[in-house]
Amino acid sequence: MDNAVPEKHDKQMLSRLQLFRNVDLDNPEIVELLDQCPYRSLETDEVLLSTDKVNRHLYVLVSGRLVIQLGPYEEIPLATVEPGECVGEMSIIDDRAPSAQVRASEPTIVLEIEQEILWRLVSVSHEISRNLLYIMSERVRYSNLVIADSLEMQRKYQRYATIDALTGLHNRGWLDDAFEREIKRSERDNLPLSMIMIDVDDFKQYNDTYGHLAGDQVLVTVGENIRKPLRPNDLVARFGGEEFCVLLPETKLEYAVEIAERLRERISKADPGIIDGKQLPKVTISLGVTEYKPGYSLDTMIASADVAMYHAKQKGKNCVQVATDA
Repeated sequence: MDNAVPEKHDKQMLSRLQLFRNVDLDNPEIVELLDQCPYRSLETDEVLLSTDKVNRHLYVLVSGRLVIQLGPYEEIPLATVEPGECVGEMSIIDDRAPSAQVRASEPTIVLEIEQEILWRLVSVSHEISRNLLYIMSERVRYSNLVIADSLEMQRKYQRYATIDALTGLHNRGWLDDAFEREIKRSERDNLPLSMIMIDVDDFKQYNDTYGHLAGDQVLVTVGENIRKPLRPNDLVARFGGEEFCVLLPETKLEYAVEIAERLRERISKADPGIIDGKQLPKVTISLGVTEYKPGYSLDTMIASADVAMYHAKQKGKNCVQVATDA
């Protein structure tokens, strides 16, 4: 496209621009006002609107392309502006510096309409007024879509930050927050609360013998078989490595021990699956169980259950041990 700055207004070209759609361009008042609006040529990467400078003009893109960016160092643009579209209308309305930078991504020509002239054009033509309202509504609609997409990305990042990628269980970061809240609730309402710490027996040896892919598959199998039989309000997380942690709200110690035994038996029978055409051997787990006592913190409960789990290891593994302080 020829990017030479027009010497005079072309009515046919103007009629294709959003702002002048269905506008009577033979109206003498409009002609007089448009004669005061110059065309401006922009080189590639030339900044048209900056976030540190108040804008007093509406720019209508005649040819070329503009990109909208949050700042001068952002590589990925928020949006592109094509011929016929406008920029600058929002900063004219709120009389503030633009919220984003606008620059030319290629040689570009814009029609520059000063703020006062724009308002005079609006007062002369209902069509221009209607077109400007449409342009602004589209800008707001687009902004809402950007916000919605941003919130969705935040939700995804939040999920990634609290979910263990391998097992799909919650991770240690989530455990610290969720378990702490449950402890406070149990303390406030005087409800029983128990915890189970779980460790896969001889996991390092299993990894060394069958490979890390086999080890990962075992952790997935163990995670699934811990989660599935639990109640909806029970909390389970991968504590780290081959360790898992389960918090059982409104559960007394004796019932928590029964749950731990059922988990131990279930996992000892679980099929880890096949890798490279070979059946993987089953694994066992050692479990430590403790109960909340007044004044206990999350760290206290974890330490108590962890010591009990260590004692289960010492007793020969594949068993359940109750914390001595429970």
